[in-house]
Amino acid sequence: MNELILEAAARVLAEGGPASFNTNRVAERAGISVGSLYQYYPNKAALLFRLYEQESSDTLGQLAGRLLNPSRPPRERLFEAVRTFFASEEIEVPLRDALSLSRVYYRESPEFEAVRERGIDLVDRFLASALPDAEGAPDRRFAAELCVTVLGSVSETLTQRGIRGPELLRWADACSEMLCRNVGL
Repeated sequence: MNELILEAAARVLAEGGPASFNTNRVAERAGISVGSLYQYYPNKAALLFRLYEQESSDTLGQLAGRLLNPSRPPRERLFEAVRTFFASEEIEVPLRDALSLSRVYYRESPEFEAVRERGIDLVDRFLASALPDAEGAPDRRFAAELCVTVLGSVSETLTQRGIRGPELLRWADACSEMLCRNVGL
């Protein structure tokens, strides 16, 4: 039932954006009563956050597979991960745009910050393996946060501007090059 609700919520949000998103529409699209929906999600904010969390977890899983693959050189791993991230941003543009606009409902929650921290932790682990001789974990942590912030901001800006396909990959490679120089890869 939970997956049915999330699928319906994603469609409602992608089609109408946050302004027309509500639990009644989601329940109707899922073919359930609003009371049944409330058994899983107590309010609109909880449902929106769960969509954000699910989408973020899927992306982090893809990135982890690329960044933490020790069989490839670190620079190649970073380039591949950034391209994967930008491509994932492109694929889900309507949902991502709507989730971005919906952040007002959940951005102050500790859970929202925890999702962001998972991304920073992933990049920090990559940097620790790629640069084992680098001194100072605080500097590495800053570099990880810089990577996450830059990539999130640039990809969101570009997809909102309608940049797609090869041009988006060109931006991904430019960001990768910039980040490699910054972290010393």
